[in-house]
Amino acid sequence: MTTPDLEAIEIASADDVPPGTPFEAAQAALAHCVERLESGEAGLDEAVRVYRRGAALRDYCERRLAAIRAEIEELTVDGQGDGAPPPPGDAPF
Repeated sequence: MTTPDLEAIEIASADDVPPGTPFEAAQAALAHCVERLESGEAGLDEAVRVYRRGAALRDYCERRLAAIRAEIEELTVDGQGDGAPPPPGDAPF
């Protein structure tokens, strides 16, 4: 699977980020937005567009992190619901 070129895609909401986009790609695109805004070189209209894009990418990254956290919690719950990993001797492999 190839990573989408996020710079070529108009992103105004987290839903505009293509499904399956790696977290790292979205994070790099977000960093690019921050750099563009911090440079002060963008005009007002472009700055608003870049800010909106950055907010959407931040939302996407937060959603991905929440999904990963939930997956990790599901993998580490020991049946008692306390989130403790199973004892080493109980590993299925």
